[in-house]
Amino acid sequence: MDTPREKQADVTGGPFVSDAGSDGYNQDDKDMLRMGKKQEFVRNFNWISSFVALNNFQMLVDGGTAGMFWSYTWIIVGQFFIVLSLAEMASMAPTAGGQYHPDFVTHNYYDALTAILIGSIVTSVNVWGAKKLALLENVFVALHVAAFFVVLITVAVTSPKTDAKEVFTHFTDNGGNYPLLGLAVMVGQVPAMWNVLASDAVAHISEEVQNASITTPKTMFWAYMMNIPLAFAMMIVFLFAITDVSEATTAFFPFVWVLQNSLSTAGAQAITAIMFILVLMIAISCFASTSRQLFAFARDDGMPFPTWMKKVNPKLNVAANSCFVTFGYTVVMSLIYIGSPLAFNAIISLAIVALMATYAISIGCVLWRRIVHPETLPPVFWSLGKWGVPVNILGLTYASFAFFWAFWPIYWKPTAEEMNWAVVIFAGVMFISGINWVLSARKMYTGPVAICEGRQDG
Repeated sequence: MDTPREKQADVTGGPFVSDAGSDGYNQDDKDMLRMGKKQEFVRNFNWISSFVALNNFQMLVDGGTAGMFWSYTWIIVGQFFIVLSLAEMASMAPTAGGQYHPDFVTHNYYDALTAILIGSIVTSVNVWGAKKLALLENVFVALHVAAFFVVLITVAVTSPKTDAKEVFTHFTDNGGNYPLLGLAVMVGQVPAMWNVLASDAVAHISEEVQNASITTPKTMFWAYMMNIPLAFAMMIVFLFAITDVSEATTAFFPFVWVLQNSLSTAGAQAITAIMFILVLMIAISCFASTSRQLFAFARDDGMPFPTWMKKVNPKLNVAANSCFVTFGYTVVMSLIYIGSPLAFNAIISLAIVALMATYAISIGCVLWRRIVHPETLPPVFWSLGKWGVPVNILGLTYASFAFFWAFWPIYWKPTAEEMNWAVVIFAGVMFISGINWVLSARKMYTGPVAICEGRQDG
């Protein structure tokens, strides 16, 4: 069997080097053995099935159409370097842990019950339809592309158009009331950061992907490269369709305002229904990724009741208990929303902050080893080669930049309801985690690296 020394990470050659050999699936067994993990899942996913618009209210309030356009432009570039760095890491450690190695009055309980219903559907698909999930992902890809053209062409043809100069050069503050327009633009960019995330989700189903050390990073790279042009085209059409930014921002979902301004009520509802279906498909994929990462953390004794949570049902080919815990979290969050939308929003405001923190820590660790101890990097079949250091530096820089701005509220001098409570929640979680580590976690949790080949003996 090849050792890490025999197939060391390529730190001098060109990027995207493949050195998988001809043994195909056998490499998956070698990777799992090297990382001290037991292969428990059937590898149903290939590169296509593992490759799978949006709320831009904040961007229009803080920056206007020009702020939205240019924010997307630089964020797409910045996120690209994170994707490259994470793709290489996925080749180093292809495990489920990912980088962790119309006139209608709504009520809170309507939203909560809808979320629980969607969660129930998503959980059922991921548990009892696990063996067909790869096939479903292929269907999702086809529907994703088809729906894109339906929505894009419909809005482009039917909507009134604003002036190009207005779209690309008119930066405005439409209610954020920040003292500096540039500051408003920086705050407004946060939704764009969220909208370009998730290409790394495939990393968390690596143990169910064939030839994962090559397939997973390749999928992450091409998922980003193929979806970004689609998203950019949709954004351009969307921006030209906003003929009145101040009016559009009176709707919490400006895209719905565009549809209502362009189509009949029935037409707007039809397009909205298509987008709802897309959201449901995304939820299924995200649930698969989240439950697998929970499984991976439990497998390393990082969760309560790890023996129960990491159990894999051999007949269903899924860690069903981790799926049920993930669904339980969805229910709890929905109930919190009924009681206090403020508390709910405070919790979910952590999304970008937490992701960027994990990106920065992971990329930073790889960068340090790449510079100081390159010989200790794991074997890799999808390598950044000589571009590794600059790519990691740029990825780390962008992750830190995004982390900082993700804490800011949409409005200057916000009320309690408008405040971005991510800074309080994040600090609290880190404090509690620190205490837990000192008191108990350090005695039972060693992390995935400790059982990798060559590490057991220190």
